[in-house]
Amino acid sequence: RVCYMRMGEHTGKSCVVVDMVDQKHLLVDGPHCGMQRCVVRLNQLTITDLKIQIPRGCGTKVVRATLTKDDIATKVANCNLAKRAEGKAAKAALGDFSRFKLRVAKTA
Repeated sequence: RVCYMRMGEHTGKSCVVVDMVDQKHLLVDGPHCGMQRCVVRLNQLTITDLKIQIPRGCGTKVVRATLTKDDIATKVANCNLAKRAEGKAAKAALGDFSRFKLRVAKTA
């Protein structure tokens, strides 16, 4: 299953669940976005609707090959989670006057 990191040091990156460690921890790998294999808590990521067929506990080479074959990077970039994160980043980058103009435009 393809996931999107919501918090932690890999915020905003997509990854693939390789294995379950226990009820609250997953082993994830994200070779297509520079994320190394690591264990993350389940509440740090959001599971997307995208799936890839990989064996449980497979290596990074298998994950990378499957991701490139299925063109998952563009599918993740087009999903709602990524678009919402881009919107939040754009809004956070606004200056003081830009925020004021946006507020005035919303009330008008």
